[in-house]
Amino acid sequence: MPARIVYAVRAAAALAAAAPATIKAQALAEAHDIPLAYLYELLTALRRAGLVHTQRGSDGGYGLHRPPDQVTLGDIVRALDGPAAYAATPVAASTVDERLYQLWRSADHATMRVLDEVTLADLPGG
Repeated sequence: MPARIVYAVRAAAALAAAAPATIKAQALAEAHDIPLAYLYELLTALRRAGLVHTQRGSDGGYGLHRPPDQVTLGDIVRALDGPAAYAATPVAASTVDERLYQLWRSADHATMRVLDEVTLADLPGG
């Protein structure tokens, strides 16, 4: 998995463990060794996808928008990579043998099926 997906899942799992409370981005970054500026980008993508929300004020921070058992790892991947996440192959069909192209497509679909079956509640601490 790309680092951005790993970081986003770690951040979302921390938010799930804290739900329904919120966590400040600075605390989240420090606790999970995620560069703060990068974390803000990830949280913005997750917020735009409706997976997290922000709360202003001294008690503010980031929190899950839905219960942990209603957020899948597939939701997180699609929030960062778009709706066609893992639906495209790493190479164009015209540059590889058709069988290899179909193999990559099958692997991509299988990956998303697995990620869509795992919720944040299924993760340790979630």
